[in-house]
Amino acid sequence: MVQMQNRRAVVVGAGVAGLASAIVLSKLGWRVALLERRERLKGEDLGMVLWASGVRALRALGVDAQLDASGTPVDRFEIRNEDRLSSSFAAAMLGADDGTPSVMVHTAMLYEALVSRLGDNVQVHPATQVDRIDMVDLAAGDASRRWDAELVVAADGIDSPTRPLIAPGSPTVDAGVVCFRGLVPAHRAPERTTDAVEIYGPDRRRFGYGDLGHAGACWWATVPGGMRPESPQIQYELINRWFADWPDPVGKFIAATRPSELTQQSVRYVWPIPPVLHQPVGQGGLVLLGDAAHGVAPILAQGASLALEDAVTLGWALRRTPESVPAALASYDRARLARIKRVARLSRRVHTIASGGRGMTKSLLRAVPDSWVQNQAASLSDWQPPR
Repeated sequence: MVQMQNRRAVVVGAGVAGLASAIVLSKLGWRVALLERRERLKGEDLGMVLWASGVRALRALGVDAQLDASGTPVDRFEIRNEDRLSSSFAAAMLGADDGTPSVMVHTAMLYEALVSRLGDNVQVHPATQVDRIDMVDLAAGDASRRWDAELVVAADGIDSPTRPLIAPGSPTVDAGVVCFRGLVPAHRAPERTTDAVEIYGPDRRRFGYGDLGHAGACWWATVPGGMRPESPQIQYELINRWFADWPDPVGKFIAATRPSELTQQSVRYVWPIPPVLHQPVGQGGLVLLGDAAHGVAPILAQGASLALEDAVTLGWALRRTPESVPAALASYDRARLARIKRVARLSRRVHTIASGGRGMTKSLLRAVPDSWVQNQAASLSDWQPPR
């Protein structure tokens, strides 16, 4: 069997997908250059959900979502409209037969757990803005330096400048909404009646919150329009106005948050999903991972879990066909594309429903059987690491 020691890889981007990819490649003996445009590898003070599939992927990387990343198991999910509970189901059924929980994690703690697993084979190059990929003699670099490689992993986010090299027909689409997010420390967090809730309201507005255990609680609020240029104080006042008549504990979460703790992000996704995720280059290749490959509509919170799945599957493919990087990347495509497209289609469909006119979302939530919601949620969490 061909050994992978001393093979060279470049990973572009140190988000969840990039860190996980670097861990996988290092474990396989590759020498990895991890290129990151930020000056520090640091997660944001925000919360995110890792579905059972993402927790399994983390476990395959040697990271325990609860012990290493201080994740809080989610025992119950609820979907509501302003008037009533529309769907409620135990998270245990999302873990399929192995009982793997879904968890809420503090983003910064997840990043710390991943960074701690990078290994000696990984050299981190912060403050490196990659602006060129050589598709003849495979390499990546910036204005001052070039890193030659047998494998380039593009994990450079939803606005990836690398994606057009492989999939020029898969642009980033603006969803027409912006998401405000906040993290409330434990001593200020309001009392929660369940672990994770998503509330659908009129005019394309949504509000959700999740329990982060000792780290407090996180919340998110989606409203139509683009990024708000006002000061954090004015943004805070606008959020209070937009959700003033919503049921508890929405107002309590907003009141417990300081304006300086708000962040906002435009909601975008990749559509259509790339028909291929890699491009062979000589005896090596370029591959897309994470949001660079399939930034899905974030309404189902699948981004981090899919990114972790990508990295674990890439490792499986390279172990399976160590003698040929192009063949391994072709196996990666075959293993990932069907699932990615299924998740992307469902995410886009739910986003379309949630973006309907006044009363449309409420009517649909009342009409959709509870079992359908549960089955769809379970289908998103049923992924297992390939063997």
